[in-house]
Amino acid sequence: MPARSLAAIGVSALLLAGLAAGPAVAAPDLPGASAAQEAAAEVVLSGTIALRDADEEHPAPADPSFYVQVQDAEGAVVAEADTGPDFSLTVPGGEPLTLRASLIGSDDWYPTWFGDTPVAEAARTTRGTDESVAISLLRTAELSGSITADAVSGVSSPAFDVQAWWVDGGTYSLLDSVPVTGAPGAARAWDTGDLALPAGDYLLRLVEPGYPAYDDQYFSRLARLDERAVVSVPPGGRSGVDFFPSAYSSDVARLAGTDRYATAVAVTASGFAAGAPVVYLASGANWPDALSAGPAAAKQGGALLLTDPSVLPAVVAAELRRLAPQRIVVVGSALSVSDSVFQQVTALGIPTERIEGVDRYDTSRRIVEDAFPDGSYENVFVATGTNFPDALSVAPIAGRRAEPVLLVDGARSRLDQPTRDTLAGLDPSAVQLLGGAPSISTAVEADLRAAKIADTVSRIAGTDRHDTSRRLNDVFPPSELGDTVYLATATGFADALAVGPVAAKQGAPLYLSEPTCLPRSTRVKMQGHDLDQVLLLGSPLTLSAQVRSLSAC
Repeated sequence: MPARSLAAIGVSALLLAGLAAGPAVAAPDLPGASAAQEAAAEVVLSGTIALRDADEEHPAPADPSFYVQVQDAEGAVVAEADTGPDFSLTVPGGEPLTLRASLIGSDDWYPTWFGDTPVAEAARTTRGTDESVAISLLRTAELSGSITADAVSGVSSPAFDVQAWWVDGGTYSLLDSVPVTGAPGAARAWDTGDLALPAGDYLLRLVEPGYPAYDDQYFSRLARLDERAVVSVPPGGRSGVDFFPSAYSSDVARLAGTDRYATAVAVTASGFAAGAPVVYLASGANWPDALSAGPAAAKQGGALLLTDPSVLPAVVAAELRRLAPQRIVVVGSALSVSDSVFQQVTALGIPTERIEGVDRYDTSRRIVEDAFPDGSYENVFVATGTNFPDALSVAPIAGRRAEPVLLVDGARSRLDQPTRDTLAGLDPSAVQLLGGAPSISTAVEADLRAAKIADTVSRIAGTDRHDTSRRLNDVFPPSELGDTVYLATATGFADALAVGPVAAKQGAPLYLSEPTCLPRSTRVKMQGHDLDQVLLLGSPLTLSAQVRSLSAC
């Protein structure tokens, strides 16, 4: 996942698993070493442990004892010991290792990883051969404040969580949370109590678990995540962390132009400054080429624009000049985007190339092979090349995860060899089939399983295009800290495809709507994810005023 940046247009997140706080305990017995570990050459890993921010109230112990644990890349414990400030451990050589140290018998210092971080995924690694490891344990701190909730109809005793998100540069990691309940209208005190948290920079967020009747809120009284939400918690702790939650509501806006090409420009203008690394240009008259192009653009930090197949719209030409990308990729053959349009694009003076194949499947493979070098990807999303509804919501998901979308002929009885070769080069852990058997046959699914190209082959399919969209966003949920959600019509493709790279950059999901009303189940999903900054794609002719008011159907 990409790191969460504090851009004005939105945020994207890298959500890292935190460590539970609390006193350290003596090490349990180690299980027997594996045969692979015994076979590995062993080295001695040495280092030191120090206590940060000791003071008169929290003096360092005269003779401190620490517990040190060493883990391999899979998280398996390969060595551990109770030790003093200096330690030496015999560990497997030649592989990346991480270390965590904690002070035994005290919760005044937080269990800390090599790299002086409380977050496992942010830890530095060592191979134990060329450096001495130094770890400085972080002092713990206490937090306290109050919650005063507005009265909300039907809610007599709201339950909240105060979340503590560790901030390290542009990366946020949820370390822990404090549950708080109480009647609306009265201030309800809260504190971290026995929960120890390391001193440092935080996002402090109030959220109502489950289906919320209240909006989430950042300290201090911020409805949205921005730079002001980052607060410092010193070793002495912080009081006055007060929240004032109000009834759940949504802010709804619209991104629209006079046609699909101008709408795509409005979308890119909202999300990209000048100097984009790449812009993909696809036909706005058909959908297949753009479906693979959106995630490819997002993978490279670029945008996707649409063009009339025969003439470059003036609004698109102006946006290309504004974006001033390092290169432009025209997607598809001259039957999709004419040579005349290609010449108009090259006349802008920006390096331009065309990626095309003999058909939509070959074009999709070439797009994927260009943007996604051979390697191991967690997922490859596979969509039918004969219809668009099942795959409309996948572009932001694939884009933010830097994973490809590949088109196949879903009606075939088996996977064709060129597609098989492309998938093999990507070496995915999982292949995600989008849509039911009418979209991608069970024969293709069985052939994929038999080929063992991926560890798993899964299918994400709903009862209709709306349900499939919801299921996609359930399997690959948006960032917990994100508020933004995009709505596109379920009866067309252009707006949903154009928004992919922008939504991916923000970590925002895309749901589908009927032109005149929002499916009730979709509305429930949006509120369940605290997605209260709603952006409609297209004019009222595409999504009506009733959709803007989030009227359910």
